[in-house]
Order: sequence, then C-alpha cells, then structure tokens
Amino acid sequence: MATSVSRGQGWVIGQFVLLGCILASGLFDPWHQPRSLVSSVVGIGLIILGIYCLVVAFRHLGNNLTAFPKPLDDGQLVTTGIYAIVRHPIYTGLVSACVGVAIISQSSICGACVVALILLLNQKANREEGFLCARFPDYPAYRTHTHKFIPFIW
Repeated sequence: MATSVSRGQGWVIGQFVLLGCILASGLFDPWHQPRSLVSSVVGIGLIILGIYCLVVAFRHLGNNLTAFPKPLDDGQLVTTGIYAIVRHPIYTGLVSACVGVAIISQSSICGACVVALILLLNQKANREEGFLCARFPDYPAYRTHTHKFIPFIW
C-alpha cells in the first residue's frame, strides 16, 4: 500500500473523480445552455483531437505507460514522436476532450470541473517532472526545448 501512495495515488484518484464529474455534468446538467451548431462542431473537434492525442501518446509510451506521476522502475524516457512536441500529451488530450465536452454541453458546472482538472493536471505534471528529473539525466535538457502541454505556447 505504501508503494502505490508514494507513486502518486492521490493525484490519480483526483484526476478520475474530476473526469467523472466532467462527463456527468456534461451529459446531465439540467441548467445547461442551448447548444449551437458552432459549439457542437468546435466541441466535437476538440474531443476528436483529444482522443487522437491520447491514442498516439499511449502508443509512443508503450510499456512505459502508468497513471501515476512516478515513472515505472524499469521505464524509459520517451522524447520522440508526440513527446517531441509536448512533454505531457496525455494530459493535453484529456484537457482537449474535456474542454470539448464543456463547449458542447454549455454547462457552467462542467466548465468549472474542467478548470479544476487543468489545475490538478498542471500540479500532477510538476510532481511528475520532479521524478523524471531525478531519474533521467536528460530530462532537464528535454524540458528546456519542449513545451509542457500546448506546442509553442505552454
């Protein structure tokens, strides 16, 4: 039990709780605003982009994939493919898809949950990067030339 907690179990639980809240409020919020065609198209586009980022990132990570911020003991540093564009493409994909859900639903509750997810994932990424810097000597240099979540921006 102590091993899973030290790997960042709380971050993972918080992430999945917020993802559940986003989906539930996006689908079932009785106070949502009427949907427009534009918001539906933009939202669906962001959901598709998010799923694409997730699939590509999962494939590039392969056996290195873990939900926890602490890398696997036998894990390798991946800096190619989508990881050459952003350091945390899984988080980018999650946020993109969730923003898409919020745009489609026009739910303020969903939007608030997305903001909370962004804040949580940013802090989780910071924690993860501490582990990665300690484990992989090349990570600090990689971090200087690759953006965290959004290419050329953040």
